Amino acid sequence: MNYEKSNLKIVSDFEVKAINKDEYNIDLIINVELRCVNLYLYNLPSYIKSRIQFPSVRSLFIRFSTKDDNNICTVHFLSDSGIHSTMANFEIDYSGLVIEVINKNFFVDIKIRQEGIN
Repeated sequence: MNYEKSNLKIVSDFEVKAINKDEYNIDLIINVELRCVNLYLYNLPSYIKSRIQFPSVRSLFIRFSTKDDNNICTVHFLSDSGIHSTMANFEIDYSGLVIEVINKNFFVDIKIRQEGIN
């Protein structure tokens, strides 16, 4: 499934659902079925060799702004079905980026990369 709005681009093997929307923000949820998530970030510092891993993630929660001058989103890793069960979160400037959510046999890969670079 592809999701694209306000410069946010997500390519996902899982359904991307909009669960809340107001005048300036949209909340998305991606259920990854309580799996281990490997997070790969483009252009990591050399002392981080591959990925950051999160065990037992129920879903991803992404809140982003629809304002033209704001390309910041918050990505949350949820351990439960409620949005207050965040295990970890971070902000990114998603201008020119693609967030990929890839279903593997026993885990999920999330790759945040520059558009046009695989």
